Amino acid sequence: MRIGLYANMELPGSLRIAKSCVKLLRRGDVMEEETAKRFGRKGVSLSELDADVLIVIGGDGTMLKTFMSTGMPLLGINSGNVGFLTESRKDTLPDVFSRLRNGKFRIEEKLKVSTKIDGRAVQDAVNEAVVHSSSIGKVRHFEISVGRNRVGLVRSDGIIVSTPTGSTSYSLSAGGPIVDPSASVILISPLAPYGISSRPIVCGADSDIRLRIEGERQCMLVIDGQVEIGLAGNERLEFSSASSRARFVRFDFDFYRRVHSKLTG
Repeated sequence: MRIGLYANMELPGSLRIAKSCVKLLRRGDVMEEETAKRFGRKGVSLSELDADVLIVIGGDGTMLKTFMSTGMPLLGINSGNVGFLTESRKDTLPDVFSRLRNGKFRIEEKLKVSTKIDGRAVQDAVNEAVVHSSSIGKVRHFEISVGRNRVGLVRSDGIIVSTPTGSTSYSLSAGGPIVDPSASVILISPLAPYGISSRPIVCGADSDIRLRIEGERQCMLVIDGQVEIGLAGNERLEFSSASSRARFVRFDFDFYRRVHSKLTG
């Protein structure tokens, strides 16, 4: 078992957790280069790092950003705020390493959303792809189709196309449903829709979703809150299931208990 380590040092507490992790590393394990520099060691870039499991110290944003650079299974140690996508806490590190060394874990593969702009692919999303007005408070008109079927014209601040993983993130705040992680679906959630007829839609994972902005109004495409792409408003956007999957390392993952502990109270 070769373990990789990457820490987002911009977050308070990450350095302290990383110090504890470094003490548990063995010969053959590897660190991301910026993480390694903090300890006077040599590492490799995240895109070139090769390990059986990559431990990621940070929050949900760090996890999402890391998935854009690697296809390795990720195990998150929360040093951020909510940490819904992370698996463990800093006070469980010896147990985390013991379980990894002894193979007492499973890997869950999660659907990602592929986005194309006029046929050109951009980064896949683990949580969601969002198209929203480039100006605050400006409503846009979005023409939406699923497969060969026209859904209709939605007047809203934006459209969120989400995976089940992302159903507890931005889509949830826009009134979308919480989706069991075992479901294979894609969600379409209008963002602050005008009128009472626009509601979230749950599509099959094999659906091809097309979106067109009426009136050539400027918008922004945001992938997982990490990548922003400006849109003139005359582009053709397509969303579908990505060919690759996001791989999470899990121990005793209880989705509904996590929803209760992280998203309520």
